[in-house]
This record gives sequence, C-alpha cells and structure tokens, in this order.
Amino acid sequence: MGHQTWQRWLLLFFTGLFGLLLIGETFLSSSRWIDQPFPGFFVHENLTVGPYFVPGWSGAAGGVQSLDRVVSVNGSQLRDRAEFYDLARKAPLGSQLRYRVIRDAQVLELTVATMTFGLRDWFLSFGIYIVIGLAFLVIGVAPYFFRASSPVALPLCFMVLTVFVWFQTTFDFMTEALLPKELRIFALTLTPSAGIHLALLLRQGSLAPSSLSPIPLVSIYGISIALGILNSATFFGPLEYWIAIFRAAYVYTCIGALSFLMIMGYALRRTASDLERSRLRVMFLGALLGFLIPTLITVLTSSFQWPIPYNIALVPTVFFPISVAYALLKYSLFDLGNALRVALSRIALMAFLIGIYAVLAFLVAPWAGQYAKDPLVPIFFSILVVAIFNPLLRWLESIVDRYIYRQDYDSAQVQEEISLFLRSLDSAPALAKGFVERITRSLGIASAVVVYRVKHSTECLTAATGSMAESAPAIASQTERLTDNWHGSDYRGIARSEVTTNPRLERNKEMLLGFFERGRSELLIPLVYEREVRGVALFGAKRSAQEYSAEDLRLLRTLTDQLALSLENGRLYEESIQAYQRAEATNKKLVEMDRIKKDFVANICHELRTPVSTIIGYGEVLRDLKVSEDAQNILDRLVNNGQDLSALMDNLMNFSRMEADGSAAQFEVVKLNEILTGLEMMTQRLIRERPIKFGIRRESAIETIESDANKLQQILVQLLTNALKFTEKGKIELSIRSMTRANDTFIEIGVADTGIGIRSEDQALIFEDFRQLDGSSKRQYGGTGLGLGLCKKLAAALGGEIRVASEVGVGSVFSLLLPVSLPELAERKYGGTQASQLVL
Repeated sequence: MGHQTWQRWLLLFFTGLFGLLLIGETFLSSSRWIDQPFPGFFVHENLTVGPYFVPGWSGAAGGVQSLDRVVSVNGSQLRDRAEFYDLARKAPLGSQLRYRVIRDAQVLELTVATMTFGLRDWFLSFGIYIVIGLAFLVIGVAPYFFRASSPVALPLCFMVLTVFVWFQTTFDFMTEALLPKELRIFALTLTPSAGIHLALLLRQGSLAPSSLSPIPLVSIYGISIALGILNSATFFGPLEYWIAIFRAAYVYTCIGALSFLMIMGYALRRTASDLERSRLRVMFLGALLGFLIPTLITVLTSSFQWPIPYNIALVPTVFFPISVAYALLKYSLFDLGNALRVALSRIALMAFLIGIYAVLAFLVAPWAGQYAKDPLVPIFFSILVVAIFNPLLRWLESIVDRYIYRQDYDSAQVQEEISLFLRSLDSAPALAKGFVERITRSLGIASAVVVYRVKHSTECLTAATGSMAESAPAIASQTERLTDNWHGSDYRGIARSEVTTNPRLERNKEMLLGFFERGRSELLIPLVYEREVRGVALFGAKRSAQEYSAEDLRLLRTLTDQLALSLENGRLYEESIQAYQRAEATNKKLVEMDRIKKDFVANICHELRTPVSTIIGYGEVLRDLKVSEDAQNILDRLVNNGQDLSALMDNLMNFSRMEADGSAAQFEVVKLNEILTGLEMMTQRLIRERPIKFGIRRESAIETIESDANKLQQILVQLLTNALKFTEKGKIELSIRSMTRANDTFIEIGVADTGIGIRSEDQALIFEDFRQLDGSSKRQYGGTGLGLGLCKKLAAALGGEIRVASEVGVGSVFSLLLPVSLPELAERKYGGTQASQLVL
C-alpha cells in the first residue's frame, strides 16, 4: 500500500509540473499577441490556414477558409510563417492585404483587412483552450488522486493528459512554434485511441478492468501512431497529402468518440447492476456532449467548411471528464441517478429554449420588421422564459422519469397516499404491515421487509411481504449488529451494487452482503429516529425488471423517514391504549369494590335496624312506667341515643342507595300542610325542655307541589335536626315562600337557626360526603358528615337545589328551592319527554 501511495504522489507531481510548465509557456507566448496587429486569421507552419475563427475576425469576412495555403501577400512570395506575421504587423491597421491562396488545387485572390488582436480575441482563442485544457487535466486526474476503487482511473489520467497537451499546444502550433509540432500532432491522434481503450475497460459493464487482449490495444494505438507519423512526415510535403492526413486525424477522433459511445451502449445492455448501469449512463451522456459533438464539429469545420465557431464549440468538451470522474468517484446509486436525471432534463430544457429563440429570431423577427430591434424584445423573451421555465422543467423531468426510467406511477400521488396512511393513529405492527403492502403495490416491488428495534428494548418489530415472511426473523436477529455499526450521518440508503465498490463500506461488506442475500433485496434504507438508526427497510427488485431511479430512491427515503416517526408514534399509541385499559380495569375493580362496600353498609344498617328499634321501643315503654328519677334519666338517654343511632343508620342506607342506583324519585302531589305538621311535632318532641323556640312562617298561598314526599321530608328532617344539634338556645324557624324565576314558579323552604354559624370559607365544604368541620376525636358534635351531602343529592333528584347563608355566632339559614310544577321543568330541560321519574 505504501509503494502504491508513493507511486501515486510521484505521478501526480510530474503531471502537475508538466501541466504548469506547459500552461506557463502558452500563457506567456500568447499574451504577446494582445493589442498587436493581426492578419485576421492564423496559419500553420506550413502556411495553411488553421481551422479556428472567432466571430468578428476579418479573415472569415474576407473569405479565407481553413486549410487554404497562403502563397503570397501583396504579390510577395512567402518563405515562412514568420514573414507572413511580420507583413501584417508592419502594415497600417486596417490595411487591405491581397492574399493569393491555393484551395483544392485552385489559386484564389482574397483581400483581408488587418486588425488588432484584442483581449477578447485572446480569451476566445488562447484563453478558452488554456481554461478547458486545465479543467480536463484537473477533473481527469481527480479520480486517481482521490483513490477511486476502479483501475480505470489511471487510463483516464492518460487520456485527459493527451487532451490537455492537444489543447495547450494548439495555438503554439499556429503562432510561435516554440514547442515541437509533434507534441500537438501525437496528442491529437492518441486522444481517440485513449478514449477507445478507456471504453474497452468498461465494456463488461463493470468498473473493474476486464482482461484485454493486446491485439486490439496494439491496433488502436498503432492507428494513432501511424496517423501521427504520416501527419508529421507530410506536413511540409505536397498540400493534398497533408490535408488528407490532417482530416483523417480529425475523422479518427470522431470515430473514437463513436466507438466510445457504442462500447458504452453495449456495456449498458450487458450489465445487471443498477449502480453500474447508472454510472455507464452518466459517462454515455458526458461522452455524447463532451466527446462526440465537439469532434463532429471539428470534422464539419475542417473538412466541410461549416461556419461553426470552433473555439466556442469546444466548451462542452469539459462534460466528458466531469462525467467519467463523477461516475468513478460516486458510489451512491441515488447521486448518480439524480445527476443523470438533472442533466437530461436540463439539456432538454436548453434545447427547447434554443428552439424557442430560433423560432422568434428567424420567423417572428422578419415579420415584425423594425419592431424586432426594439429594446423591449429581450425583456419580453426573458419574461417568456421565466414564465415557462418551472412548468416546462417539471414536465421534462416527468418525461425523463416515464420514458427513460420507465416510471409507471405518479410519485406525488403515491407519496400523498402513503403519507396520509402513516399519519393515521394505529399500532406500530399495523403501520409497518400497511406500509409494506402499499409501497410494494404502488412501486411494483417484488418483495420488502421492514425491521424496527424499539429504543431500550431487544425486541424487533417486523413486517414483510408473503414471500419474505420466513426470512424476516433471521434478518431481525442481525439488525442490531447492523444499526450499531452504522457510522456517520449518511442515511440515504445503500444499493447492493454499492457494497462491492464503495470503500466506505469495506469494513461491513460481508455483513451487508449477508443482509441483501437473506432479504433477496436490492436496496437497504435505514430507519432513523432522532438521528439514531433503529432499523432497516429492505426492498427487492422491481417486477418490471427496471432499475431503481433517482425518483424511486428519493420517494423511498422520504417515506421511510416518515415510517420511522410513525412507528414510534404507533408504539406510544399502543402504550397509551394499554395504560388506558389498565386504568379502566382498575377503575372497574374500584367501582365494584365500592359497590360491595356500600352494599355491606346497607345490609349492616338493615340488620341493625330491628334490634335498635326494639331497644328504642322497650325503652319508651319503660320510660312511661313509674320509676325513680335516676332510672328515668337513664331511660331518656337510652331512647335518645337509640334514636340518634337509628337516624345514623337511615342516613347510611339512603347514602348507599343514592350512590348505588341514584334512588329514583317517585313524583306525586304533595300537601305541604301534612309535611309541616309532622315536622312540627318531631321538632317539639326533640326540643323538650331546651331553651329553644320553634315556629313556622308561611308567606305563600301554595298548598301543594309535585315532588317526592319521602325525599322532601327526609331533607327537611335532616335540616331541622342539624339546626337542633348546633343550637344551644334561641330559636329555629321553618319558613315557606314562593318565587318566580325565568317564568317558572318555585317554592323556597328555609330552616333558620341561631346556632354557632359557619365560616364563609367552609360553607361549600359542608355539602361534601363524610365532611365535618371538626374531624378530631375530641369534637363536640357527633355525626358522620353524611347529612348535608345526602340532602344535596336528594334536592337534585327532586329537580331543585339547596344553599346556605350563615354568619359565625349569629346563625345559619338553609334554603331548599323546588319547582312547584314538575312537568313544566321537564318540558324545558328534557325537550318534552315524560317526567314521571327523575333519576340522579
């Protein structure tokens, strides 16, 4: 390896030194012509006119053609080329010099004015050849310098070196003759042979050189050497012989270009690798633009005298080394395909715009007359180009995709369809399976496998077409090794043919080839999430046997990027569903446990009610007997505590029933007087000898309401017992009044006391279940905290509400607001449905 590196640098050093010396000589010798008198054309050392003209030169205007032999100037016979240029320099600028020339065995008299050789003339002649020659050398040597894997890089160096010498010595061949004429002659004749040699190395469709028989190489280079020798030998001999050899050299160059294209076309048909096919296509296109067309122009100008600006026509030659160097240095199928697609569409666009210009220049301009010279015409043409550029370019790209790459689908439509599917909320396995089905159907891919490894997990999600289902587990088992060894930030994907040629993949070559083999695939694209390779997508060959195009690769890369994000979202969606299901199961279990608890409480209360009622009954019987005062007090406490216990069990049972089934209210006509009479008797009995006054105040003439009598009575009993519990002395008042709200009549039943009162911040808390303002074990007032919470639920079941107004140390007022006529309430709330029952 070290020896090869030493050889490489030595070759590059001498090539660079030779190129620098040659360019320096050309630049220094040619710069002396700037701003000097000039005959209007150049001649070779044998006094034949060179086939190089720049627009504006007086030689072309005077009728001088390439390969005319100049015999005399103003009647003076010429002995050599130096005398020819001296006569032009000594003549006043613009002098009409009379030339006698020999053309096709005929003697012609031509008059050509002298002119100044300006900087523009230098750039369009010497300058173009210097720039293009240097570009050839630099671009052509680049693959060898950057160590392209193909051995073709070295023959390419030889070819571009011959072209470089050809270009750099061209004008020295027609002006100073400081360099041996053979340097230019043999550079010209060796160029086509080097091109054919380069093509033969690629004829098998592989960038590795095939075994070449020495016979064809000896033949092609023998032709070049023979033409060079004949050209040099006949240079000063009979004119017709030299012209024939001169033209034959240019024709051989054109034949070399045609041979290169034919060999490339043959290799294209033979190769089975998409990567090599794309490389050959890039080189074919570059050879067409930069090899065949310039050499064809050379033949047309030198042999048929076509008035083509030969110097300008040589500019496209740079496309040839660019295409070959790009093909040798690029190992990505995506880059090669995209470069070819862009080149084809841009070339077609350029040809189309030139055609439009030609139509406007040759058809519209004569018809427009003097208006064609208006300064607004270029502006109009520019606007026309801008208006049609983008739509036309997109149309040309679609034409290239359809007829060059045989693309039989609408990429925008496919991308929209699959992207829409990937944005759907579904599980990761469903998304992966749907992606594989849709992508293979839309792009006509024979098989596909998707393997995705979830972060912080060893499990892999797989999805595959039917034929690849059995291979998917084996591929998944190796995916972690692949993703862990994926280096760098290049996530564009790999083609099977890239693995064997790309030196960047040499380290993992065997592993990658194993993946392609197991997956029977042609493309491998990584699935990347948060700049980390989480899996791969393998795509098999197309059913149509067509290669993957740049548009295919772009589309697949875009969709696989979306797939990775969708799989992560799908995984999170699955986890959220599982979490929801766990929470739902836990909630159902809690609800069931709560129901069991409430049933247990209700059953216990029901079982305790009978013995407690018995105790209270016997206590009241004993209390009516004549017993001692101490015994009477004991019996009173027994009965009172028994009644408190009975009320507590009633509250617990009602609460459990309300929580379990809502305790449906049975609405009927309720007589308020009957309810009030019972409440008064109960309250007076509970007050006994306590310093508390009880009264009822009515401000309403309403005698009946539609409600549930039991629940209404239960609410009012609870409010009155609460008032008695927290009032040591003073008064308790039950008030009734009617009120109208939103055209509906309500009745408000209030219970006012002069008890301890409730702080404003605690007034909302007292209606919560099991809530007591004093929850300590040493509290003064007993109870479970269910009374007011139960009252609120019962009031809601009756279609009303309960509220409180209180002041600490002054007392409290609890108000129950109920509708008088329930059907009107039901009509308004439930859209006319029958309101025989309202369930909480």
